[in-house]
Amino acid sequence: MSDIQNQINACVESFVADLAEMARQAAHDALTNALAQAGAAANVASAIDPTPAAKPRKSRRGGKRSADELDRMAEFFYVYVTQKPGQRMEQISEALGYSTSELNLPVKKLLSAGKIRIEGQKRATQYYPVMGRGRGKSGESSRRRSRKRSS
Repeated sequence: MSDIQNQINACVESFVADLAEMARQAAHDALTNALAQAGAAANVASAIDPTPAAKPRKSRRGGKRSADELDRMAEFFYVYVTQKPGQRMEQISEALGYSTSELNLPVKKLLSAGKIRIEGQKRATQYYPVMGRGRGKSGESSRRRSRKRSS
């Protein structure tokens, strides 16, 4: 009986792994198609590599990610936000195949570099690309918007 149960468990695990791989590949294909339609596929086609997302990642408790990996994740995030502005972290992380916690550091780097901006708070935070460095919605710098002149 346990041999049959082991075989069933192995089949179920294999099926789940296949489904996860198909979902990741579908997300990758959708992102590639969106980029191709926008004419940006030539610039980022070499940056998009489906193999890291296709391989199950093991937990890195205490380990650091390489600078290249962080840069690649940040580029994926930036390209996705450029194509689909206004989405929340949960939507973006699902589409890219990363967990929200894995994207925290790349997003912080993009924010500090002024490449993206956020609106909202906590789980309602939406991400947008910044077209002009240091500019808000109205085109004023953030420093000017916060100052009030007294006359």
